[in-house]
Amino acid sequence: MTVVADQIPCRPVPADCNSSISSVFNSQEIAPGPQKPAARAGAEIRGEVLLALAQLRLATPRQLKALLLPDQQGTDYVRRALRNLRADALVGRTHRAQQSYWYCTPAGLAEAAASGELPTTSGRTTGQRAAAKTGLREHGLALVDTVVAFHLAQAAEHTDWRLEVAHPTPAGSLVPDAVVLLANGQSAFVEIDRTMSYARLIAKLERYDAYRTAPATGRGNAARPPRPHWQETYSGSHLDERGFPPLLFVFAPAPRRAAPATREVAFHQRAQHVHSVGYGITVATTTLAQLTQHGPDEPVWRVAGRHAGEERCSLEALPKAR
Repeated sequence: MTVVADQIPCRPVPADCNSSISSVFNSQEIAPGPQKPAARAGAEIRGEVLLALAQLRLATPRQLKALLLPDQQGTDYVRRALRNLRADALVGRTHRAQQSYWYCTPAGLAEAAASGELPTTSGRTTGQRAAAKTGLREHGLALVDTVVAFHLAQAAEHTDWRLEVAHPTPAGSLVPDAVVLLANGQSAFVEIDRTMSYARLIAKLERYDAYRTAPATGRGNAARPPRPHWQETYSGSHLDERGFPPLLFVFAPAPRRAAPATREVAFHQRAQHVHSVGYGITVATTTLAQLTQHGPDEPVWRVAGRHAGEERCSLEALPKAR
């Protein structure tokens, strides 16, 4: 397919980026004279591609295109940006089953971090390690597909996701797969399930309850008493209305495992025995197929606990935790 020049996306370099990350945008000097559209566009978005990979750990060209250039039909621009970044040793790739998976190198992570645009994260798994191991890779890609679904529905920007951030609890550290700041200003925890046993899923659910009920931390002051970590971190401007952030489970396919819809049903049967579910914590589930097909703003979420039932609701219609 021939791409005409007036279809080339123009993405200016953010003004607050420092010289380190600006060099990623501008390091490819554009020679005078005619040039292929993909080459020009690839040079323009390479900084955004680097930041997306640094934040999400790994992604395919298709996923990056959906996040950065959703109106483009092909992945030529993204692939050109990836090749340019790879030539500068800022990204690497792994090939499996005729698909390429891209991630930041240590040098690329340093460039992204130096920009000041990268959210703080304590993720334990690097993109290179995730790309090399089948289980980690497929889990990571399912998470990026979830990010894409929220982004395309304008429920959350892809820049508003934080992966594997540790949260303190009396029972030990809680590490959600992701925390997302939704477009409505509310935060939500997100868990991707492919291969976890039901016992481990319920154990993690109980760890969320331990985080919710953990004692208050900090000194407080005369105007405000000490508050638990989650209130200090996720209170926002609607604390009294919203309470503890909702917990969203997304069931993704995996070889030699029951279908996501089957595992979703089994999870609900077990989750109803966790006392806090439906009271202190709003837990909602969906399958990756439903989420990517319809989006999070459609009725794809099934609520666990006291609101449990076969009917599904949209993200905005989730019940509020007490």
